Amino acid sequence: MTTRIIVADDHPLFRDAIIHLLERSVARVDITQVESFGALTEVLGDHKLPSLVLLDLKLSDTQGMDGLLFLKKQYPSLPVLIISAYDDSSVVRMAMQYGASGFVPKSLEMDRMAEAIHAVLDGDMWFPEMNDSTVGASSSSGFEALTPAQLKVLSLLRDGKPSKEMASIMSVTEATIKAHLTEIFRKLGVKNRTQAVLVAKELDLPDVLMVDDSNN
Repeated sequence: MTTRIIVADDHPLFRDAIIHLLERSVARVDITQVESFGALTEVLGDHKLPSLVLLDLKLSDTQGMDGLLFLKKQYPSLPVLIISAYDDSSVVRMAMQYGASGFVPKSLEMDRMAEAIHAVLDGDMWFPEMNDSTVGASSSSGFEALTPAQLKVLSLLRDGKPSKEMASIMSVTEATIKAHLTEIFRKLGVKNRTQAVLVAKELDLPDVLMVDDSNN
């Protein structure tokens, strides 16, 4: 299956570097590059949603989190990985709160960028300030914020179900499952499935969680 990625950045040299990285690190990748947010929205409106959008926070026609907020409102299931020269911890936390699946500083080594891209493509999150010693600091309150559908996904995740099987059980698409997982990770303060499962076990998640299909 082809992995379709859109690179939205207004610096040609950096776009070229990212495209080269994607071509050598992601199998069967189809890359679209745009230099403005307007061009990005046109591409999204004209085609099936991609597997991932790499978004620079500062484009000629959008600033800060405005672009991210728009994308997550219009396309909630779309994974967005922020790539930015602004890597202040408060900016990184804000990106996570606003629904980004990850945040990569432009100063990061290319091998680490590839690691972040693969993590997000696999349905995990990747943020530079997140580490095992801080994971789950707010898990209890985050658990309470989960919707019934997200609780069901977390329960299935704890039981070892892959995304495809979760989608079949819940009668939704895999993209919907990935969107749920992104929100679960964000609310629990974790960065991947393994850590989410550990939190679920620590918080004594019930064995069976029934949800109404309308909540999916």
